[in-house]
Amino acid sequence: MVRVARVLTVGLMLAVCIQVAHAQGGNKNPGVLPPGATYRGMTYGEWGASWWRAAFAIPVVDGDHPLFSGGAFQGEKGVVYLAAVVGAPAVVEVTVPPGTPLFLPVVNAECSVIEPPPFHGDDEEELRACANEFIDFTSGRSASVDGKAVKNLDAYRTESPLFEFGPLPEDNLFGEPAGTTSPAVDAGYYLMLAPLSKGHHVVHVTATFDLFGASIDTYFLITVKPAGR
Repeated sequence: MVRVARVLTVGLMLAVCIQVAHAQGGNKNPGVLPPGATYRGMTYGEWGASWWRAAFAIPVVDGDHPLFSGGAFQGEKGVVYLAAVVGAPAVVEVTVPPGTPLFLPVVNAECSVIEPPPFHGDDEEELRACANEFIDFTSGRSASVDGKAVKNLDAYRTESPLFEFGPLPEDNLFGEPAGTTSPAVDAGYYLMLAPLSKGHHVVHVTATFDLFGASIDTYFLITVKPAGR
């Protein structure tokens, strides 16, 4: 019960932050954390770095991973992270308890020291240029929540500080020895969503990586309900 109360409190704080920004005319998208705002002391760029750290901490199981097939995975501070599917159009079903903030990229890219080209860089300058080049050459970006388009999506572009991911688990995405770490930089378009009301919701994101012709067209079918129901 203490844990549930803490999650609900965290979600309420995010909702209040978003409502205050909207009331002050600083947010064109009610229910979405405004660009430049912070949540629980972290910027959008820092949340983007956290998203990658959490994703890379998940082992590949039976050839599957959230970055392959889409899905939800646990993030920091009571936030659940969503991953879309790069490739064919996809529908991803997600169930979360009430009071859960959701953080997701519309489109994002990451470059690190341990990855081979074209995702490789030797220092922060190269890593930052690498990640941003992938995002510079994207098109068809859109996002909607329950049929309402996110306005001024370009304002939600961000880049992370230099961060370190790892220690990687066994059977990690890179095929590296367990315990490996690496510096990295992320860039992308991200959304932090306030807790959704109980029931069913649809979040839809689209984008195309022009450099290699891969697209994102993912519908998240999100059910908000208490555990056990």
